[in-house]
Amino acid sequence: MLESTAIILAITISFLAIFVVIAFLMGFFRKMLNIGAYMGPNATIFAIGAKYTEKDNIERLLNYTNLTEVVSDIEKEGYSVEDLKKYDIELERSMLAMMQRVMEMLPDDGKSFAEAYMLKYDANMVKRILRAKYAKVPKARIYEEVYPGRFLTKLIIQHMVEATSMEDAVSALDATPFAEVIKIWNESSDLYKVDIALDRLVLKNLIDSKRMLEENSAEPVNIVLSMFVDIFNIKTIVRAKKAEIEDISNLLLEGGYELSDWKVKSMANARTLDEALSHLEGTSYAFLRDVEDPFVIELELDRMLLRKVNELSLTFATTAGPLLMFLVAKDFELRNLKSIVKGYMEGISKDRIRGLLVGDVA
Repeated sequence: MLESTAIILAITISFLAIFVVIAFLMGFFRKMLNIGAYMGPNATIFAIGAKYTEKDNIERLLNYTNLTEVVSDIEKEGYSVEDLKKYDIELERSMLAMMQRVMEMLPDDGKSFAEAYMLKYDANMVKRILRAKYAKVPKARIYEEVYPGRFLTKLIIQHMVEATSMEDAVSALDATPFAEVIKIWNESSDLYKVDIALDRLVLKNLIDSKRMLEENSAEPVNIVLSMFVDIFNIKTIVRAKKAEIEDISNLLLEGGYELSDWKVKSMANARTLDEALSHLEGTSYAFLRDVEDPFVIELELDRMLLRKVNELSLTFATTAGPLLMFLVAKDFELRNLKSIVKGYMEGISKDRIRGLLVGDVA
C-alpha cells in the first residue's frame, strides 16, 4: 500500500514538474513571439523618428533664410506642403499618413492601442468644427479646415457644419464615441467643458484599450497612461483656475502616476492657481510652482512627457516603448512644424518660435 502511494505521489510530482516546465516555456515563447512581432515595426519607427523634436534638426529649420528652404527640408521627411494657405491641414494629413503606415505593420495588440490613441485626432476635428460654429465662421471656410477621421465621417461633418444651432451640431455626435458631450453641452452650453470632456473621453478609451495588450507591452503603456492622467488633471485644473470655473470634479480622472486622487481633489478645490500648484510638492511636477504663465505650465508638461516617452523607447526597445514614443513625439513634431512655418510666414523672431516648441530646444 505504501509503495503504491509513493509511486502515485512520484508520478503526480513528475506531472506537476512537467506542467511547470511547459508553462514556463509557453510563457517564454509567448514573450519571444511578442518581441519578434515588434522587431520590424520598431525598426521602421526608429528610422522615421520624430526628427523635428531634436535640437539639431530644429535649429537647422530655424537657421534657414526663407520658408521655401524649410518646406524643402520637411518634405524629405514625408511632410507635404503644396499650398501654404493650408499648411496646417497638409502637415496634419501628412503626419497621419505616416502614422497609418506604421500602424499597418504593428502586431494586433499594438495596433489596437494605436487605434485608440488616434481617436484624439477625431476629437480635435470635433473641437475645430464646434469652435468654428460657435464663432460663426462661414460654412465654406469650415469645410476647408476639416476632413474625415476614423469615426467622424463625411456625413457627420456635413451635419455638424450645416447645423443651424450649436445644439444641433453637437447632437450629430450621437453615433460616435463622443456622444457623452451632448449632455454636457445641453446642461452647460459651455464649449470649454465640452473640450475637456472630449479629451477625457479619448483618455478613458485609451485606458480601456490596455486590456488588449500582451504582458510585455503592458509595463511601458501603464507608465505612460498614468502620466497622461497626471498631465490631463494638471492641465484641466490650470485651465479651470484661469477661467475661474469652480466645479470641475466631473471632468477629472483617477489613476494618475504620481498624483493621488486626494491630491488631485485638493488641487481642484484650491482657491487660486498658486495654491493648487503648491500641492505638487514632493512630485516630479513640483517645478511648476515657479511657473506663473498657464501656457508655459502646459508647455513644460508636454516637454516632460516627451522626455519620458523617449526614455521608455530605449528602456522597452523590444516591445511597445518605440510605439509610445512615435505616437506622442509625432504629435509634438507636428505642433513644432506648424509653429515654425507660421513663424516664418508672420515674421516672428526665431527666439520666440523656439520658445513655443516641444523638444530639445535648450
